[in-house]
Amino acid sequence: MSFHRLTFCLLAVMLLASCETTQTTSSTQGERSWQGSTRPARSSLHEFRGAWVYDPRRFNADEVVRSLKQAGFNAVFVRLSSAGAAYYPSSVLPQAPGTDEDYAAAYVAAGKKYGMQIHAWHVCFMMHYAPLSEVESAIKTGKVMRDMKGRALRPTYNVPVRTPALASNRELEVKAMVELVSKYDLDGVQFDYIRYFSPSVDFSATSRAAFEKARGVKIKEWPAEVVTGRYRKEYHRWRTDLITSVVCDVSKAVRKANPSVKVSAAVWHSPEIAVNDYAQDWLSWVDEGYLDFVVPMDYTPNNGRFNEWVENQQRLVHGRIPVYAGIGSYMLDHADQLNQQISLCRQAGLPGYVLYNYDDRLRERFLADLAN
Repeated sequence: MSFHRLTFCLLAVMLLASCETTQTTSSTQGERSWQGSTRPARSSLHEFRGAWVYDPRRFNADEVVRSLKQAGFNAVFVRLSSAGAAYYPSSVLPQAPGTDEDYAAAYVAAGKKYGMQIHAWHVCFMMHYAPLSEVESAIKTGKVMRDMKGRALRPTYNVPVRTPALASNRELEVKAMVELVSKYDLDGVQFDYIRYFSPSVDFSATSRAAFEKARGVKIKEWPAEVVTGRYRKEYHRWRTDLITSVVCDVSKAVRKANPSVKVSAAVWHSPEIAVNDYAQDWLSWVDEGYLDFVVPMDYTPNNGRFNEWVENQQRLVHGRIPVYAGIGSYMLDHADQLNQQISLCRQAGLPGYVLYNYDDRLRERFLADLAN
């Protein structure tokens, strides 16, 4: 009897120890899954894998598309135009310097050859590579954004930015993006910088006149009354509505011109920051059906922060359209860092990702590992 009791006690102790070990191991793996894995979690058969190409002149289109295809990608987002110039023969925009071939046609041809999606990346409002005479004219005639001191700022691309307050500037965005899908057999078009580039703009005379006309008011102290005064919230809402109107108009016009084309936007990683600081209400664009998918710019080397962002985006969009994480590969030093962020996308339930940017770093440090 004592032998059986002893045997039973030993078995109970062993079982308890086994359960504790299993629970501890499982818990530890869960805590560390995004920190230590050097291989990405298993992907879906239909995972969207894209890469942005910042300058189509730098690398041969066929080489870019072929190398990405070999590395397991299925989509390319190539910057083909801005509100200043185009990298293809355009009847809407001037031609960018150094455009010695039709880069839109070259990428479309490479996409067909290798079975890759080609999306035209368009930089909104930025007068990048616009002729100097056009830049000077835009500044003199009140077509660009200005700060509270009346200065025409030159942000990211070191060029002035067209003000959305002017109807002709908004119409230019529509014409440029419709031209792309009408002229080329593209799979999609993507908005970039579809926002105010800073909370400190736009306080130009053009914006003031447009706001006063739209709201039927007369601002006595400009810009104080729209910065901290009685019209602060209303002015911000009006700016936000201007940006949304461009997204709406482009989306409708593009889909009418080519119903098979996907409309997307590269957006700020936090919807709250986007709308409060940059007048970019991208969640409303999702609600209204203006976009077919969205690519938040989740650029950070910090995996904890990245995980928080992608989980929040997936929760807020809630499956209405696909969310593809924009991964800042230019910030990462090693392939295992990229693999960890890809794993986080998959764990959060995102159906794909897009890497920024196709450059020497991506080619030399990451493509071979992704291909394997």
